[in-house]
Amino acid sequence: MDEPLLTIGAFARAVGLTASALRHYDECGLLVPAEVDSGTGYRYYTPELADRARLIVGMREAGVPIETMRVVLDSPAREARAALIGFLEEQTARTGRAEEAVRGVMAAVDAGPAARPALVELPGPVLAAAIRQVRHAAESDPASELASVLIDVGGGSGGSDVDVVATNRYWMAVRELPAAAEGDGGRAVLSLPDAAVLADRLDAITTAELRIADGTLTLAGQDLGRDTTYPAHRLVLAGLEPPVTWAVLVKSDLLAGLDAAAYAEVDLFLGDQAGLRSPHTAEQSDVRGVVTGPPSRLRLGTALFGRALAACLGDEIQLAVTAPDRPVVVTSPYQPGFTALVMPVRHNPEG
Repeated sequence: MDEPLLTIGAFARAVGLTASALRHYDECGLLVPAEVDSGTGYRYYTPELADRARLIVGMREAGVPIETMRVVLDSPAREARAALIGFLEEQTARTGRAEEAVRGVMAAVDAGPAARPALVELPGPVLAAAIRQVRHAAESDPASELASVLIDVGGGSGGSDVDVVATNRYWMAVRELPAAAEGDGGRAVLSLPDAAVLADRLDAITTAELRIADGTLTLAGQDLGRDTTYPAHRLVLAGLEPPVTWAVLVKSDLLAGLDAAAYAEVDLFLGDQAGLRSPHTAEQSDVRGVVTGPPSRLRLGTALFGRALAACLGDEIQLAVTAPDRPVVVTSPYQPGFTALVMPVRHNPEG
């Protein structure tokens, strides 16, 4: 007898995950529904998927990254156990480093002068457009600290930059805006609803005057900001390794190739002829463009890569590739201030 199909809501209640989390794990290829209605897009699950889902819940609560979850779920018991032991050892080492770093910061805070608030002037509609452009990279689960947009002002006097950032740890979107700024710099993390409200207000302000201090952004007397930490995106960008392969590709060809793959993951081939192909078919969608450097093959999450492409302006996109397991840098020739980082999917290239 066929197993009964559960709606995403019923399955979410049964395994202790939110519907948005299930959709996310589907996009990552970690927990794929038994069926997806082609007309409505509704996902349906079978009870036999519950054990896999509960393992994901346990690892999620422990902070296990997606890449390690994939090894634990899809590998023999010995490899799964080794991956979890490695994760615990890494967490222990990270805790020790964090304690040491925090003590150093506390000492610096105790000894140093109070930071001057960041005072920024820039066109309101430009900042509004930047917020809307990057917000699609944010985590969709409202309970997550990363369901946010970061406004980060670099320190300086007379001229500086404002970075508008969003990430869900699997891809990151950054828009850098020139601005007139004073003070020691600062950052404010806005929830997605607050970011949307701010963008709507900025549309009507020719020159916006922002103040950022102690994690709070103030515009015309209104304070916005979440009491949360946020990844140090400037360090992430500064720490990127030099690329070895570059490509300028036609965006519409890439989007058409993602649609044709019809799978949660897709292989991107960069060489004499660029192309996209589902891991489960020999048919390849050709992509027009120019590739410089040695040939490269990457496996990418279809939904994540599609969102990064959609955020880029213009008919072409630029890719900078270091290695199959390092972030892919996605930029637009038509908008130099925009950068996206997309994490490839870990896989066996010989498989």
